[in-house]
Amino acid sequence: MAPVSERPKGSAKFFRDDRQRSVRPTGVVAWLVVPAVALVVIIVGLWPSESPADPEARAHALAVSLKCPICAGESIAASQTDLAEDLRRLIADEVAEGSTDEEILALFVDSYGEQVLLDPPVGGWGIALWAVPLLLAVAGGAAISGLRRRDGAAAEIQQ
Repeated sequence: MAPVSERPKGSAKFFRDDRQRSVRPTGVVAWLVVPAVALVVIIVGLWPSESPADPEARAHALAVSLKCPICAGESIAASQTDLAEDLRRLIADEVAEGSTDEEILALFVDSYGEQVLLDPPVGGWGIALWAVPLLLAVAGGAAISGLRRRDGAAAEIQQ
């Protein structure tokens, strides 16, 4: 291969364009695959799961999904406060009486508001909480792609 100084003027541009063309299809595939995988992960994460049949396991699963009202972001199951202990007992009593998971969650939401739920609801503003990170990632990717194309076009114009 001839040194750079001995190549014809247009040859460097030709070689660079070939490399860019070979990378572009892979980049397009990545831009299509990554959001699709993220969407599948979000859908699987939001898919309703079956509640455990064992009453103790069911009570524990409910306690894990509820935030302790006086603790900073800690679940009722993990908290060691007296209030959390009382709330765990309340959940166990409700499960023993035959209340459904939805009824128990509604009882806590009525008493403490939606902020007692560790997972945001999948409706109303809850959808925004789930969708905003994905939308920001897509917008960031589009912005980076646009900047790369603009810089590439500016470099071609200068040569």
